Amino acid sequence: MKILFFIVSFLFVSTRVTQAQSQWTFEFQSGGAYNAPMPLKISQQGYPNIKLTANYHTEALTLPVYMDVRLGRWQNDRSWEIEFIHHKLYLDNITSEVQKFNLSHGFNMIFLNRGFDRKSFRYHAGAGIVITHPESKIRGKEFGDSENTWDLGYYLSGPVINLAIGKPIRLGDRFFINAEAKTTFAYASVKVAQGRADVFNLAFHMILGLGVNLNKPKEK
Repeated sequence: MKILFFIVSFLFVSTRVTQAQSQWTFEFQSGGAYNAPMPLKISQQGYPNIKLTANYHTEALTLPVYMDVRLGRWQNDRSWEIEFIHHKLYLDNITSEVQKFNLSHGFNMIFLNRGFDRKSFRYHAGAGIVITHPESKIRGKEFGDSENTWDLGYYLSGPVINLAIGKPIRLGDRFFINAEAKTTFAYASVKVAQGRADVFNLAFHMILGLGVNLNKPKEK
């Protein structure tokens, strides 16, 4: 929360300085992602490490659904942005030892981005943090509870980077539709019963949603 407060405060203060030349935008988008096979290492006290190439799927339409929310301050053709992605990981290739390994209440990513408007397309690049809600059952030992909506087991877990290209389609002076392809690469260290897991995630996202220019349009 302190990180979010600092980023939003930075955007607000910098906007006040250059208010006449800047434009706020807000976007709410949904979609889905393909997760490339990546290494997963599980360390559990009293047992040898488990290493495998993890195959994950994303249940984008299962509550809570996949979402992307972005707030930006544009000045000329560049922006500073804060972006939140609610992503989910479900391990497909479970084993006799790894009976469940999910990050289903969130493999959540928060970014500080730099955006570039090149007329036909918008480009975004950023870095940030991963906040996870792990649920697992390793060697019969369970951690987390995805069935309990009051389970507040969220953890700051690691770094992430973000690259994206989007196509805004204007709907008048204030509103636009945004279609976007993005890639995220993250590392997270998450808790399991009596140990931890090292999670790598390379994901390719396709998103679509509505955006709005928050400033009032200038009178002609």
